[in-house]
Amino acid sequence: MKKSLLLMGMAVCGLFHESSAGGFKIGLQGQKQLGMGHTGVGFAQDAATIYFNPAGMSFVGSQFTGGMFTLIPSTSFLEKGTNTITNATSQVFTPFEVFATTKLSNRINFGVGVYTPFGSGIMYPTDWSGRNILHRIDLKAIFIQPTLSLRLSNNFSLGAGFIYSTGSVLLEKDLPIVSGPNQDIANAQLKGHATGIGFNAGAYLKASEKFNIGLTYHSKVKMSVKEGTAVFENIPSALTSNFPSGNTFKTDLPLPSELAAGISYKASHRTTIAIDMNYTFWNSFDSLGFDYAKNSASLTDAKSPRLYKNAMAVRAGIQYKASKNVMLRVGGFYDQTPVQDGYVAPELPDNDKLGLTCGASFKCSKRLSLDISFLYEHLGPREQTNKETGLSGTFKTKAIAPGIGINYLLHKKSTTN
Repeated sequence: MKKSLLLMGMAVCGLFHESSAGGFKIGLQGQKQLGMGHTGVGFAQDAATIYFNPAGMSFVGSQFTGGMFTLIPSTSFLEKGTNTITNATSQVFTPFEVFATTKLSNRINFGVGVYTPFGSGIMYPTDWSGRNILHRIDLKAIFIQPTLSLRLSNNFSLGAGFIYSTGSVLLEKDLPIVSGPNQDIANAQLKGHATGIGFNAGAYLKASEKFNIGLTYHSKVKMSVKEGTAVFENIPSALTSNFPSGNTFKTDLPLPSELAAGISYKASHRTTIAIDMNYTFWNSFDSLGFDYAKNSASLTDAKSPRLYKNAMAVRAGIQYKASKNVMLRVGGFYDQTPVQDGYVAPELPDNDKLGLTCGASFKCSKRLSLDISFLYEHLGPREQTNKETGLSGTFKTKAIAPGIGINYLLHKKSTTN
């Protein structure tokens, strides 16, 4: 029982990572950027460069970019030694983005980004074989990033932004306890609010009229849950002292730092190619601690290893100017998982992933354009036996994410690549 409840706390921690580099990473920042394989470190196109490379603000001018994605994941689990396949309940998530930039002077630009880099979840049927490990988990996280860029010369700029992160998490699972005349199954719910701070810094060089280079660093963000609530229901009266009412918990959730480099090359008047490489320092996530305000024989404070490894992603995309008012895009990526063998779990059924993307922009007026994008992501089957829970089987996951947004130039003349 102690082990089961500790793992429930671990799942809360793990969810904050499932949408970061590796894990369930489905990068959904920027409609134009997603259409090109989610590249943008070395190709500043619009205000979404606030996320990809804040130094790029010096080369996009004053504008507003906003949009939303419809993220539809699909996960199945084949239990080892059986023909039983469990399909996670279908869910739809709606990550959003709002970015705006403005010139403060000829050399200084200011911008603000509000976006959801972590926003996912998973729900399994209540009668599945892993119900004592997980039934449902859900995360909502928002990053707010005021940003400055300084143009040191006509071709080179630096930029940095402060990040304030706020989010919420919900986890539900059954407990291996049956009570009452109706044989009700005991269950638990953990719910908490987390905040954290960090920064994003970058450099951007227009090496020539055709060639751009970018480098950016996303710092680690330590999300802190200071007073989450732990609620236990259908507990037999003989065991109520082991599950105190009004209990709370706290934990720190480190989101790892990331280093990214990117280039773009204007192959012709109509065609631009972009390539990004991302390296995420997941090795900082080696263990998890979980602290209940009220301890008991079944609720103890402990740490458990996660032993994540650093992970790399390679992304590439092409943009083609089909006409004066239409841009077409296509891209793809390969993203390594940080989760080592033996640590794959229902809340993080992860594997190396391949993604294909496409998109387009339609100019509606001198200032307004409409952007659309589409993502398909596939994770290969991964057969695992979890070292903590003993759950053994094969997970399969895929996801699609159509997106739509607008871009509005605050001035008719805007400096772009």
